[in-house]
Amino acid sequence: MEVPPDNSTVSFSRHISAKLRAQVLDRNGFTCQMCGKCPGEIDPETGRKVRLHVGHIIDKSLGGKDEPSNLRALCSRCNQGAKNVTAEKPTTIWLLAQIRRAGKDEQRAVYDWLKSKFNG
Repeated sequence: MEVPPDNSTVSFSRHISAKLRAQVLDRNGFTCQMCGKCPGEIDPETGRKVRLHVGHIIDKSLGGKDEPSNLRALCSRCNQGAKNVTAEKPTTIWLLAQIRRAGKDEQRAVYDWLKSKFNG
């Protein structure tokens, strides 16, 4: 019978440099890549201001690396719920298809949000 490795000796550095953190947040437009919230907005579910974190797409415990291609901006709520989850970022075509399928009011809401994000 094989004995499993002693996990108490395994440790991961949880530090991502300020430079890499800034690079990932800037690349992601200072927007949560799961829910679309931006820092300072009020999260309607918690009533608190949104704070962004840098999270791993593939968790370090599953072999993910501290490199830009494996990092994304996440708000506190999404980061907390994303433990060891490897959800891929949706493609542009998929997003456009979802918007096209939505009703006129939802499409207007998406338009208004995008307009305020990029013109405001």
